[in-house]
Amino acid sequence: MKIDNSGKPIAATGSSRTGKAAPGEAKQAAPAANAASGDSVELTSASLKLSAIESSLGGQPVIDSARVNEIRQAIAEGKFKINPDAIADKLVASVKELLANRKD
Repeated sequence: MKIDNSGKPIAATGSSRTGKAAPGEAKQAAPAANAASGDSVELTSASLKLSAIESSLGGQPVIDSARVNEIRQAIAEGKFKINPDAIADKLVASVKELLANRKD
C-alpha cells in the first residue's frame, strides 16, 4: 500500500478487492519475504545534508523580532504602506491552495 502527500492510503496497483492475489503477485512476494531478514538502510549524502539543514533550522526563531519591530516603528511613524493588490492576490492564492488540498 502506498501513501500520498496527504497521508491517505492509495491501493497498490494490480491488487484485487476480493483478497485474492492478482497473477504475478505471489511470485513477487516470495523474494521480498526472503530478503526481509537481511534488509539494511543506508542514508545518502543528500539525506544527511537535509538532516543537517533541518536541525540547523530548528534553532531559528519562528518570528523575526527585528522585522516585527521595524514594521511596528513604520506604522507608528505613518510610513508603512499597504498594497491592497498584493494582499488580494495572496489571499486568492491561499484560498486556491486550500481548495486544491481539500479535493485530495
